Amino acid sequence: MPVTRCVCFRATFRALLARARAEGWTTVSDISAATGCGSGCGGCRPYLAAMLATGATTFAVRTGEGPPRPCAPEPWDIVE
Repeated sequence: MPVTRCVCFRATFRALLARARAEGWTTVSDISAATGCGSGCGGCRPYLAAMLATGATTFAVRTGEGPPRPCAPEPWDIVE
């Protein structure tokens, strides 16, 4: 199952990326200050950083130390 959201604050990366672009947020700290995402358990922080760097909003679960890898969304995560 891909990683598509901050579970602590129930925000999808798709919605967060749109807000980041609209508001000019360029760092995970910017996102955390405005939404709280990344400041709960912290598990989404590497995914948020990868989202900002790549524009991807769906990631394979991280295994190891490397950055998260973008992947295809599940059918239920596709919003037209």
